Amino acid sequence: MTDDNNNEQNPFEQIFGMLFGANGPGAGQGDDKNESGMPQGFQIDPAMMSTIMNQMQGLFGQGADSQAQAVSIAQKAVPTPDPAVTDDAERATADAFRLAELWLAEVTDFSVANRSARPLRRADWVKETMPGWQKFVLPIKENMSSALTETLESQVPAEMKGILAGASSMFGSMSDSMFAMQIGQAVGALSESVLTGTEVGLPLLPHDSAVLVETNVSSFAADLDVDVSEVRIYLAAQELAHLALFERAPWLSAQVETALTRYAQGLKVDTSQIEDMATNIDPSNISDLSDNIRQGLFNPPTTEDQKKALTSLENLLAVIAGWVDVVVYEACKHLPGRDQIREALRRRRATAGPAEKTFSTLVGLEFNPRRLRDAAALFAYLETQGGAESRDKVFSHPDLLPTTQDLDDPLGYSERRHAEWTNESSIDEALSRILAEGLDGAGGTDEAGPESPSSEADSAADNDSETDSSTGSDAGDDDSDSSDDR
Repeated sequence: MTDDNNNEQNPFEQIFGMLFGANGPGAGQGDDKNESGMPQGFQIDPAMMSTIMNQMQGLFGQGADSQAQAVSIAQKAVPTPDPAVTDDAERATADAFRLAELWLAEVTDFSVANRSARPLRRADWVKETMPGWQKFVLPIKENMSSALTETLESQVPAEMKGILAGASSMFGSMSDSMFAMQIGQAVGALSESVLTGTEVGLPLLPHDSAVLVETNVSSFAADLDVDVSEVRIYLAAQELAHLALFERAPWLSAQVETALTRYAQGLKVDTSQIEDMATNIDPSNISDLSDNIRQGLFNPPTTEDQKKALTSLENLLAVIAGWVDVVVYEACKHLPGRDQIREALRRRRATAGPAEKTFSTLVGLEFNPRRLRDAAALFAYLETQGGAESRDKVFSHPDLLPTTQDLDDPLGYSERRHAEWTNESSIDEALSRILAEGLDGAGGTDEAGPESPSSEADSAADNDSETDSSTGSDAGDDDSDSSDDR
């Protein structure tokens, strides 16, 4: 290769050159071909190539179970100490969940009973939630794998395409392993601060499994200077409320997956980070590739479409968190420290801590419902208008989910829903919906037991007309307070 060509090398030419012999013995002797037909800079024999390919496959775990890889990497990344759960903590956790179950039953009809409640170590939380993580990040993994494989194949130096023909499967395995490294490192980092199984707003565990991460709960209580027993009860109520919501409205998980899929469709490989790796990697130590990847080497850029998808995801998580916030606060009215605990959890959810930032860097996702206060103001308003029934019916049908406009203006939620079903321009659509739902009802009742959106809208409108001025003022104060964390 000439000096000019070297100056214009793409990052993959540099990487493959260092790995497979470019600039090695024979380099600088012009453009003559060696006996194998390769440029002089590529002094490779088949045995050497086989050794290098095996090394690369071993490094990136070709053929390995990517989920097992991710769990292994995550457990190695779990911060220490990670002490075993004591018998006292087991009993205290069981008592907290029993009391939280009783209190929640007084404020919502959503079923919170029959859950298996346990305290976990950080490493156990990693192991038990990894299948859930793998499910929700699958669209990102698939699109990342496709983008990376296409990039690798398109940018392999021309003189090496023959040697690497048929290596697509290796590139695919490399990509899967790279993502396993990233999700493993990310979940391991998150284990340092996560408090419950559902704190990020995703159903990572089965609906009958409720958990607290004991070491982190104790640390959180100490930082707040609130009795740890109160914190346990409040967090147990949050965990049960989340699980009850996802069980009552199973389509919520599908909504989250749809938002993640929309985001994943725009993934691109960040070649600028590859260029940095190419200039700094030690060619004598291929394992440096693994270390660099774990630092977010292939963290994708965010396009406008991705930003819209992330906004949709954040708003959906805010709606979920807002309902849980209002219900749990009401249920825990007997706890002296509930205001302090609630405020700390609100701020924790609305802002990304070090662990959340690490997760975002490695996987490209943020799970911070920044508009939690706005969503809580909406549910508090609905509760004042029609009680718990009006508040909880929001999750009886996907069409009733609050939108960005509803978070901006909670007091107009009922009017907007009523207008959607009475507007003359949408009568045909409304009739089609009603007929479709009627047919569905004839075939069997949905597990969640959704009611007609039109009935909900009419009811909400009737309740809205009875609003007195003092109630509207209170809701307005809540909404004003919500602007702090937008």
